[in-house]
Amino acid sequence: MSGFELARPRDISALFADALGVYRRHLGSFLALSAAIVVPVHLVVDGIGLEELTGPYDSSPSVAETALPTAVSFLVVAPLISAVCIHAIHASAAETPPRAREALQSGLDAFAPIFLAVVLAGIGISIGLVLLVVPGVFLAVRWYFVPQAVMVDGARGARALKRSGDLVRGQWWRTFGLLVAANLAAVIPGVVLVTPFDAIASSADRAVWSLVGTVATETITAPFVALFSTLLYYDLRTRSRGALA
Repeated sequence: MSGFELARPRDISALFADALGVYRRHLGSFLALSAAIVVPVHLVVDGIGLEELTGPYDSSPSVAETALPTAVSFLVVAPLISAVCIHAIHASAAETPPRAREALQSGLDAFAPIFLAVVLAGIGISIGLVLLVVPGVFLAVRWYFVPQAVMVDGARGARALKRSGDLVRGQWWRTFGLLVAANLAAVIPGVVLVTPFDAIASSADRAVWSLVGTVATETITAPFVALFSTLLYYDLRTRSRGALA
């Protein structure tokens, strides 16, 4: 797929078809970009920080050992991969093969404002989850598109949260369903991929094999979710403009 239109409404089949089409067409570039982010982050956080490079396999990690990698993925890995994928999908739409170095540099340049906005969103979502759970889920969907708001519309700080929320307003349930579908489409093959590595880690009592599985799974699945989310963001923008017309 090359030279396709970003700013148009898409139903679920078009979102999946276009996201998978872009991913397949530039598979090598997306895997390289994803690996450039996922590998060093997990090596530092999980491999060195949690001693998974040298430690035994733990099938029942503590809450802290689970929460730290999750927080790092939410605050660092996912936003960075979203940023580089947004740059790459723009290049693809303009009939220009995405260049890994340019996409990575674009993501790094945008990381500071994205990180700030994601931290603000994370604080609000965490408070909502602690209070009654449901408000946290509601806010997580409303603020899901913070990286896109920063990269596409130039929003900064709290304005990125507002921009994402404005686009989701009136389409929360549809957005929720589409995001669940996209993440399930990534989780299911991810589980299939990571399970053999966990089995090897358990058999050898070496956590490093579990780390390898985690890195491989996130490297492969995260770009698809980022591409799907970006196309959904453009879908929401188009529908919002149509509603205002």
